[in-house]
Amino acid sequence: MKARPVLVLGAVLVILIAFNFLSPFIFLHSLSQAAERGDRDTISAEVDFPAVRDSLKGQLGRLLARKAMAEASGKRNPFARFAMQVLPSVGGQVIDAVVTPDGIATILRRHVQQSGDSQVRPSLWRGQFTWLDVNHFRARYVNANRPDEIFGIVLERRGFFGWQVIAIRLPLDQLL
Repeated sequence: MKARPVLVLGAVLVILIAFNFLSPFIFLHSLSQAAERGDRDTISAEVDFPAVRDSLKGQLGRLLARKAMAEASGKRNPFARFAMQVLPSVGGQVIDAVVTPDGIATILRRHVQQSGDSQVRPSLWRGQFTWLDVNHFRARYVNANRPDEIFGIVLERRGFFGWQVIAIRLPLDQLL
C-alpha cells in the first residue's frame, strides 16, 4: 500500500519532466499555426517584441561594423562611409516598423517555407534544435536552396511550461 503513492508521484514527475522537455516543440507548433493563420493575438502573446527588435538591431549593427571594417581596410569610398553611418538609423526604423504581429507572421512563413527540401510545406517545429540552457532554446532553419542562409528563433522560458520568442536571427548579410 505504501508503494502506490510513490509510484503515482514518480509517474507524475516523469510526466512533468517529459512535458517540460516537449514544451518548446509544442510552442513552436502553436507559433507555426498562428503564423499560417495570421493570428495576430497569438503572435502578440508569443513574441517579446522589444527583445526581438533589440536582437535584430544588434545583428544589423554587427553586420554594419564588419562591412565598415572591410571598407576601411579596402578602398576609400566616401559614399560607402556615409552609407555605413546612415544605415543603422534607417535600419533601426525599418526594424521597428517590421517587427509587428503581421511582420513576424510574414517573416516566419517566408523563412520556414524555404527551409524544407520536400514538397510538403515545412513548419516551425522542423529544424535543428538546441537547448542553450534550461531556460533558452534555439531553433535553426537552413534554406535548402542556399545553405549559407540560416534563419533562427531563440525562445526563453516564461513560467514553468511557457515560452516566448526573444530573438530572431535573419540572414541580414544577404540583404547588404
